[in-house]
Amino acid sequence: MGRLSEEQFIELVQKAERDSFKSPGKYKLQLALFALLGYVVIFSVLFVLIVLVGGTVGIALLSSSIFLLLLKKKLIFMILAAIWVFLKALWVKFEPPTGYRLERNSYPALFSEIDQLTRSLKSLKIHQVLVTDELNAAVVQSPKYGIFGGQQNTLILGLPLLLALSPTEMRAVLAHEFGHLSGNHSRFSGWIYRVRITWSRIMNSYENTDSFGASMMRSFFDWYAPKFSAYSFALARNNEYEADDISAELTSPETAAKALVNVYVSAPYIEQDYWSKLIKSADDSASPPKTPFKDLANFLKHSPIARDEFVKRIEKELEVKTHYSDTHPSLNDRVRSLTSEFVIPEPVKRNAAEVWLGDRYQAVLTHFDKKWYEDNRQAWKNRYDYVQNARASIVDFKSKQPDELTDDELWEYASYTNEFEDAEVAYSLFSLYQKGHPDSIGAAYYVGKYLLNNNRPEGLSQLRVAFRSPNLLTEVANLGYSFLIEQGEQDKAEKWWQDAADAYKFHQEVYEERENISIDDNFRWPEIGDETLAHLKKRLKSQKNVGSVWLAEKVLKLDTSVPVYIIAFSPKGFFTRTDNAAQKVANALNLDFPIFVVCLKGDSKKFGKKIRAIGKRIL
Repeated sequence: MGRLSEEQFIELVQKAERDSFKSPGKYKLQLALFALLGYVVIFSVLFVLIVLVGGTVGIALLSSSIFLLLLKKKLIFMILAAIWVFLKALWVKFEPPTGYRLERNSYPALFSEIDQLTRSLKSLKIHQVLVTDELNAAVVQSPKYGIFGGQQNTLILGLPLLLALSPTEMRAVLAHEFGHLSGNHSRFSGWIYRVRITWSRIMNSYENTDSFGASMMRSFFDWYAPKFSAYSFALARNNEYEADDISAELTSPETAAKALVNVYVSAPYIEQDYWSKLIKSADDSASPPKTPFKDLANFLKHSPIARDEFVKRIEKELEVKTHYSDTHPSLNDRVRSLTSEFVIPEPVKRNAAEVWLGDRYQAVLTHFDKKWYEDNRQAWKNRYDYVQNARASIVDFKSKQPDELTDDELWEYASYTNEFEDAEVAYSLFSLYQKGHPDSIGAAYYVGKYLLNNNRPEGLSQLRVAFRSPNLLTEVANLGYSFLIEQGEQDKAEKWWQDAADAYKFHQEVYEERENISIDDNFRWPEIGDETLAHLKKRLKSQKNVGSVWLAEKVLKLDTSVPVYIIAFSPKGFFTRTDNAAQKVANALNLDFPIFVVCLKGDSKKFGKKIRAIGKRIL
């Protein structure tokens, strides 16, 4: 079992597309049965739970002698443990959305708009409206009863989006979001839309749960949810077109298209021309601005993007093709499905926030201004201090010859110069550093990036070195691919992208190998430095519930650069759950190298014995 690779996902999506085109009815039936499979598994677990509980109670009522025998043989505790395992497996916690809540009585214009749209569409009731600081709008469904549903529907309105769009454009956006939940169009599509979200959220909820029952459920949903997502992809993409059609019906095709275009342009414009410049000012100002959202409102009103720049941005966006990485079609495809003529929105005179928030408009802006200031005040000061230190360091480094600097100083000099001064000078410094450190991934990255930015293909060989870094891989993949496409080297670009995908897969396998252990892994006598071992023993001795301890090392197949240790300990004192004891010990160690902890009692007893047999006793 496991998640689908990109190739497997695309292959299953393409099969679904063929099935839906060839036989729409059969495809929907298969999809419905696949959707129901998740519920069958959940309710099967619930049925087993009910049988266990009912059987236990029945035995106690019908035959006290059998009940006492079960109690004596401790079988009753095994039954109760099984019940507990199943209960925990079914208990999935969903974090509710957060934001600034808008009360109906205080925002009559907004709620009148919402009510009108939900009535027209016969869509699900909106239970609460939250405003966030993101440029987005969405309807989030939060299950009241965990895995069993009972949805609470929350409308999320991003304040930057309200500031960027006119009321009619914002109405089109809301109509699109409500369209996914509409009763006017395919109820089946709406149901599948909700099931896709539910299974995805359940899978993610199980991801960080360690109980045995949850592990069983996680294994199923790790297999099931990605496959359901892939097979329902064709319908989900069609849902986006349907929601756009609904938006056009409730406003107009031109308005729906304008809203789409405006959203695609506003997001990067606000990020690049407002937020990036505002954050950049931290380099020279010790205190952050106190009214960033009020200033954003004024910026959008008085400094709208120039028409020629608007057209350039849209033309670039229209070049993007629809891809399997997202159910949302490309802007080009969405606009063409709405109108035959390309439309450019007019400058917004009164934004949706002003109209819909009414006399509470300024109060909402003030709330987000205060919150932003408090959230960013310390980070702003840290950035200011960092920049001042960097500038002072550059002055100091310039007073010396590069060969007089230590390796660390040369790297700092190159990095600071690249960030604050001249890329060409930084390139020469990174190149100098690379001569002394030919295996440096960071130096190869900066040198390669500079070379590609200056249209020099030899930068590709440098960037290929950076494939070894999982943190740089995404950017390196995009840099090389874009460069080769611009050079007209389509085949080489595809090869570069595939090589990056292979490197990503390798890094994922390395991560899995390092972050997981099982009794089936190979372990050996640990190779550990005296200083590190002394530090480990000191931390263990400080734990009053830790008795004897054995240390082993996991045998790694992919990357042996950093060892992975595992300790097995015998607990002292009383524990209701030994897995909790192991976790508490692991948390208390707080070491700067990877280490796993198992207990010689409880569920991990067998595992612990294996470590004790192979490893070195250190306490």
